[in-house]
Amino acid sequence: MKTWISYLAAIALGLAATLLFGESGVFQQVMYTLTALLVQLGGFVLIPLVFFGFSSGIASLRKDSKGGVFTRTTILWSILTTVLLSFCAALVFKFFPSYFPASSSAGTDASKLATLAPQSLSTLFESMLPINPFYTLANAESFLLPVMVVALVFGYFLKPNVEVIRPAYVTMNSLSETMFRLAKSFSTMGHFFVFIASSYWLSHVQQEGTIFVAGRFLLMLLASTFLVLFIMLPLLFALLTRFKSNPYKILYRMIASASAGLFTGSIFFSSPITISLSRHNLGCQKRVSATAIPLYTLIGRGGSAMIATLSILSLLYASTATLPSDKVILFSALASALFAYASPLYLGYEVFFITIIALQFLKIDLYGAQMTLVAMMPILNGLGILVDSYVAAFGSAYTCQRMGVLLESAYRDTL
Repeated sequence: MKTWISYLAAIALGLAATLLFGESGVFQQVMYTLTALLVQLGGFVLIPLVFFGFSSGIASLRKDSKGGVFTRTTILWSILTTVLLSFCAALVFKFFPSYFPASSSAGTDASKLATLAPQSLSTLFESMLPINPFYTLANAESFLLPVMVVALVFGYFLKPNVEVIRPAYVTMNSLSETMFRLAKSFSTMGHFFVFIASSYWLSHVQQEGTIFVAGRFLLMLLASTFLVLFIMLPLLFALLTRFKSNPYKILYRMIASASAGLFTGSIFFSSPITISLSRHNLGCQKRVSATAIPLYTLIGRGGSAMIATLSILSLLYASTATLPSDKVILFSALASALFAYASPLYLGYEVFFITIIALQFLKIDLYGAQMTLVAMMPILNGLGILVDSYVAAFGSAYTCQRMGVLLESAYRDTL
């Protein structure tokens, strides 16, 4: 059974389980514990996959002198999607404004938030370079950048331009292929994991209940997501590839990784699936899937920026009871786009991080009203990661197309 079908079936079973047992505290606790373990399992697969795949991918790109095209396309796609998706959210709010609903976490003590920004920014710079490569690989459970720095150094000097290096290049490439096999198995079995994650996600939403009495806010979130997934990303992809590839094929062939991102809210869990499916379902080369998608976990966070923009503007609207001015809307979108690049520091809380840091950067004090975000994080962060997964998938396909190595995968050969 194709992954896009099996994952949708798993979500339907998760909904059925929630309707039957969702009010049980034991059920919710068990599903929460299992989901937390699964997110860690995703990191267990992703870290070695990135290290071996990124190293061999960089070496291969250098061998064929494709590094320049790869760098230009990934940076261009990152900037365009992050800025455009933030502006899209601002436009949706402008013409369809909504109050941010008061959730069960409203009124929670926000005294610790004042120290979040400086700690986050300092942590970002401290994490840029690893102290010890082996220590980095053993302790990179929440931030990929140090692993990628180590892999980049290895890959750069792994270029097989002399005979003595060639055996090392072949060995690293074989290890990369081994990790891709593991990622393929992880992807094909992932519907079991999505059943558990969706059961917890749906039971949390049912217990919280806020979203059921905030129809306008939910509609605003869904309208933004629909506009981005079915219009903006496909149109941008088509324009950049000169209409040589069908963007809507990507949408359904990557449902598995997008649904994993939605229900776990973790880019760490969904990225191994995205890497595997981009190769098998989209026809991307292994070296591009293994390098571009890990990069997009850091710089392709347009979905998180989009949801954060909506959150900021909705919070302002709810706190002041007046619509933000066009200037405030514009600067909120720009601030969200800017701080989206630092959001991987707080995996699982990217939207919360971007919102809080952007508010502090803009010197907007909501007197603790932002704490209502906490109870809504499964929905907000889940939607952000869903869009981020598609940003990475479209980006890897765009890079391959510009490199001239994108292959058409027949439906019967897809996972």
